[in-house]
Amino acid sequence: MKRFGYTLVICLAILTSCNKVDFSKLKTDKPYIGIYQDHDCIVLIDHIEEGNLKGRIYLDEGNTVVSPIDFTSDLKNNGKGILWIKGQKKDLEDITIEDNNVRGNVNGAEFSLSLYQDSDLQFRAQYLEPYYDVTIEPDRVYANNVEGYWLSYPNTGESFGTIYARKAPSLVTTEKLDLNMDLYYPKEPLKKERRPLLMLIHGGAFYNGDKQDLGFPELGQHFAKRGYVVASINYRLGFMLMKADIDRAGYRALQDAHAAVCYLIDKADEFGIDTTKIFVSGISAGAITALNLAFMRDENRPETTKNKINDSRGIQVLKFGAKLMGYDLDIGEAIVCKFLGIDSDLGPINLVSDSLSRPFQIKAVVNMWGGVNPLEILKNSPQTDILSIHGDSDRIVPYEYGHPFNHVFESYIDTLLIGLPSKMQPIAHLGHSWLAKGKPFNEWAFTPIYGSSKIHEKALNLGLHSELITVKGGKHSLHQDNYKTLSCYFNDTIIPKMTHFLCEEMVGGKMVRLEQIGSWVEALDTDNVAELYWYVEGGAVLNSQGSYKVKVLLMGDAPRHSIVAEGKYKNGKEFRVALLPN
Repeated sequence: MKRFGYTLVICLAILTSCNKVDFSKLKTDKPYIGIYQDHDCIVLIDHIEEGNLKGRIYLDEGNTVVSPIDFTSDLKNNGKGILWIKGQKKDLEDITIEDNNVRGNVNGAEFSLSLYQDSDLQFRAQYLEPYYDVTIEPDRVYANNVEGYWLSYPNTGESFGTIYARKAPSLVTTEKLDLNMDLYYPKEPLKKERRPLLMLIHGGAFYNGDKQDLGFPELGQHFAKRGYVVASINYRLGFMLMKADIDRAGYRALQDAHAAVCYLIDKADEFGIDTTKIFVSGISAGAITALNLAFMRDENRPETTKNKINDSRGIQVLKFGAKLMGYDLDIGEAIVCKFLGIDSDLGPINLVSDSLSRPFQIKAVVNMWGGVNPLEILKNSPQTDILSIHGDSDRIVPYEYGHPFNHVFESYIDTLLIGLPSKMQPIAHLGHSWLAKGKPFNEWAFTPIYGSSKIHEKALNLGLHSELITVKGGKHSLHQDNYKTLSCYFNDTIIPKMTHFLCEEMVGGKMVRLEQIGSWVEALDTDNVAELYWYVEGGAVLNSQGSYKVKVLLMGDAPRHSIVAEGKYKNGKEFRVALLPN
């Protein structure tokens, strides 16, 4: 009997201890989520001292961001006590704390809370956000002893007529040039993954411009910070003011750009370049070169790059002009052409590449107010994607189709004539008045070109992926303002659009985006997603519909709010996309 009494006491002691509430299991550094009075809720415990609890409750009543409701409680270790909330006293009963769960009832109504387990994984917004310090290597030579007029004439804001007149005397002879580029790349040592290559090509009508022109150092830094190897190149410039030689100048730029890519492919191990991820971008003449680099093949070369000019009227004017300059060239058409350097075959596209030449595929082109001729060359690279940005009032390079410098060149003539050496002025006058025979000067001097709108239309017809951003009323050089500084459009549109476009190229499809409807947030464009996790700053995920749609509640007194989806695409590239709540 005595033994039975001891056993009974022990059993009662065990049962009593099992019913005690262990307050040490409660957390004050993380929210609890659950249901209170038929509302989803977040509960934060700010203070615990024995059974005295202080905290805040956030009730989901239809708004994403909610204000806190303070509460206090006096809870005994037998699971009973008092709750004060909204000035009301309520009874607490059957309170239990097991692992990370709290259960019980308030005035007879059950409630349950679970410690919120947020994602502690850390993924990057790869290729979108800056992660790297940048190394800048200026003036690296990529080709030696290439015959040309000159390599650089930085953009000083002068009119084209002034620039042409100033440089025209240098067109008499060529020289041997060393072609160079500026390189921008991450300082961080390469790990497993190789880096995409982005080549930048400046504009300047194939006559002036430089790899350091406005916007190009900024683009180099921007994309190198995001993991790209960026090369901003110089290329050969200069031409006689006649259609055939302008075509040849554009072709020389293509040959040089091709050589730059081949050089970088040869140095792929040095810079960690992924040679399957080559992108090229340019403005104006640089965009024309970028498009030609991606789509032109040797069989598409302009005829004027293969042999002498075939224009009897032009020859007459050139011979006359040569005489005025003191050269006795009245001995035949061939000699005139030889003198002007337009009788020779410029050779294949890969001529400058020489021994480094090798096949490559341009993955995508960012065409900023450029064009092509003919459109049919787009067939040559059906795997190359295109992003085009162009103003529909551009008179330098037509938005649709036409001769460059439409109703623009006439304004340069007076400046050009005044600046030319006296012996060269008669030929310019003659070309303007007699050779053009009443046509606008640009129609005599330039081959017509298809602008971005026609490129986009043709690309879509061919099944290529093409995007076109049309700037209504936009003119040429959208990257700069009237003060020759970087425009708001460059910073607010060009940079973000280009960054987004190239990132989609890298991740192999559309990027994840978030959409909010009320308290629900959904991840869209997820066909390309392998893993996705949610992270909420200043709140919690209350429940979900599958992996890609969640209900979110945000605490109104939190210092910051954001809803983040992060993870990996199917090709292993990481993503992190944030939504600031409505």
